[in-house]
Amino acid sequence: MIKTKSVYDPVQESDGYRILIMRKWPKGIDYEKHSVYKWFKELAPSKELLDKWNTKKIKWENYVKQYKREQANSAAAKLAADAIGVMSTERIITLLCKERENDPHCHRHILKEIIDKKYKFPH
Repeated sequence: MIKTKSVYDPVQESDGYRILIMRKWPKGIDYEKHSVYKWFKELAPSKELLDKWNTKKIKWENYVKQYKREQANSAAAKLAADAIGVMSTERIITLLCKERENDPHCHRHILKEIIDKKYKFPH
């Protein structure tokens, strides 16, 4: 099972393995205190794509398409996503990013959907 959460939300036992998927390490987050199991920065959007989104030069639908394309074209991203998919068949995985959990505009939700689809997990 894969869940999503803001890295700034409190750590809970039900998080399972907490995996950070940001390009840069978030401010104020301690690896051990915040129970980050792995950091897969290759699963973050490119700096260019993130800059387009943050400066409102791209609509969300196009951001999603470009993020999926970046992930599909990166061998490192595919390996990392597959590692998460395999781990999630045996334990709970929580994908972490800095955005608030109630913000639907975060790549962690897209990545969860990609992995769920590949490993045929229900949404």
